[in-house]
Amino acid sequence: MRKVIYTAGLLAALTAFSSCKKYLDIVPVGKVIPTTVEDFRKELDAAYVIASGFDRGLSSYRGDEIKINETRSGDVNQLQPNYFWDENNGTNIATYDWRGKYQQIFYANHIIEAAPGALEGTQEQKNQLIGEAYLLRAHTHFTLVNLYGKPYNEATAASDKAVPVITKVDLEKTSPRNTVKEAYNQINADLEAGLALVNVDQYETATSFRFTKLSGLALSARVYLYTHQWNKALDAAKAVLDKKSALVDFNKTNTQPTLYNSVETLQAFEQPYNSVSAGTALVSDKLFASYNTTGDLRLKIFYGKDSKNNNTVLKTANSNSYRQSFRVAEMYLIAAEAAAQLNQPEQARNYLNQLKQYRLTPDFYQAEVTRLASLSGNALLQEIYDERFRELSFEGHRWFDLRRTTQPQIVHTIKSKTVTLQAGDPRYTIRIPTDAVANNPLLAE
Repeated sequence: MRKVIYTAGLLAALTAFSSCKKYLDIVPVGKVIPTTVEDFRKELDAAYVIASGFDRGLSSYRGDEIKINETRSGDVNQLQPNYFWDENNGTNIATYDWRGKYQQIFYANHIIEAAPGALEGTQEQKNQLIGEAYLLRAHTHFTLVNLYGKPYNEATAASDKAVPVITKVDLEKTSPRNTVKEAYNQINADLEAGLALVNVDQYETATSFRFTKLSGLALSARVYLYTHQWNKALDAAKAVLDKKSALVDFNKTNTQPTLYNSVETLQAFEQPYNSVSAGTALVSDKLFASYNTTGDLRLKIFYGKDSKNNNTVLKTANSNSYRQSFRVAEMYLIAAEAAAQLNQPEQARNYLNQLKQYRLTPDFYQAEVTRLASLSGNALLQEIYDERFRELSFEGHRWFDLRRTTQPQIVHTIKSKTVTLQAGDPRYTIRIPTDAVANNPLLAE
């Protein structure tokens, strides 16, 4: 069984395309300027690898799902600024990959501009390449705006600062921050353009890191959810589930749904945790207590115990095998939340129950169906938020979910030091890295 998605060839391609400026000025000796569809495919595959998704795992240290493993003192020192919502303070600390994300956007832009003139290959192949580039650019801008921009708010999005939105290859231009509204306008435009071009429903497992019709729809569902476009979010999630609705049945297997080759996989190109962030994360008491100890099968499948009886994480790791950007379970939860927001409680409960059936023992599932039948309005919505907490834990969703929903108070402690993030705290938005601001002073505005 193949357990490693990214081949030596892709890693070599990443190395070959590692310098943006040199690449488009005069390509270094031994490198080839992309001219054929095959060349552009190698470039795009390299772009997927550049920003691996560690930022989403790192952001989870800001939330309420992690209790930091204090025995790993060296790693704790690197992660403490993130845990205490103060990333721009200190040296030798874990940092977000601002540069890598804009490199990824750079390559997407180049492919969008240059691939239409590619030699060889069919028009269908060109369309798929260009469509993937649009979707990759949308995804990267979406991640950036959720790290460094305020959560989407219809009333303030036109004035809230976010990140530079880059859609052209221009190595000399210094760009200011766009607004949250401008960022999402571009993301939505890229989603529309990308979905009109991609023509592959789903790639084979070894290349499931690439965008397809299904994963493009999944990204759309997520974006629409975050921007309160409830009808569109529900329609996009339904469109995915109409094509692929399979869930891992925890009553029959203990297979992790976060493995890249899971039956739930829609796209697997992000690895949320590296060796430092994976090894230093323990399950918070709040998260562990959110599961029913006898009826929720996720407790035994998602988590384990260490020698000190701490609750450890099994569902994700510093491994190529644990890669998920979109999976089927999230689509059920998006559909449930969108339906609840549209005042369709019966439909919302139905999507929620379909997921729970595969995660709970039969007896507890029946009890949950009865309990949920009485929920509607805010109570049902809170249940969906809680289910996202349980189901999507340690997959890079929680910090974004907290930002866009309740922004509660969070208290973090390392040894004798305690820091509190107040409800609605400005630190729910991460400051742009100081080195990025030093290189582009317009980012400070």
